[in-house]
Amino acid sequence: MTSSKQNKIGQRISFAWHDDSLTVIIDQSISRSQQMMLDAWFVAWIIVGGSFAYAYSTSQGDERKFLLICLAFWAFFAFRVLKVLAWRRVGQERIRVDAEGMSIKNAFGSYGKAKFFMKDNIKRMEVIRRDPSKFMQNMDQSFWIMGGDSLQFKYMRSSFVLGKQLEERDAKALAQLFDKALRKFN
Repeated sequence: MTSSKQNKIGQRISFAWHDDSLTVIIDQSISRSQQMMLDAWFVAWIIVGGSFAYAYSTSQGDERKFLLICLAFWAFFAFRVLKVLAWRRVGQERIRVDAEGMSIKNAFGSYGKAKFFMKDNIKRMEVIRRDPSKFMQNMDQSFWIMGGDSLQFKYMRSSFVLGKQLEERDAKALAQLFDKALRKFN
């Protein structure tokens, strides 16, 4: 398998055509200042958790039950923040298109499980349109979360998404690239 040179779409998307496939990597790193804010947020969250844990250890009765519930919520969100920290440091979306179909993997370094989609069942890639007046759609584009997918496609009767937090022009170019690759490999 020979590989052509690596090409780029925008700042975060790199791709390479091979004899039998197309590989695309979407990097999830953020600017240094955003990474520092995310790190500070996590440290502050750990301090809050330590305060809850200390209060739990010194309390009794109903107060202790309340603090246990608070600690459960704290642990849930601590895990979520830790996952975003890992995603922003080593996360990548890895997509491969070949004659059989397309595989999509949200990789944390080398960890992650790929989902495979048979080529014949994949319908055209579309850019997800965002309404700037919708709060949750804007929130999905924030650097402190993993969401905000930019592309979608139909597979059988379900919709699947990929391309986290891409600029609209990059998402359009990537959708065209995937459509071209799905037509090219037989």
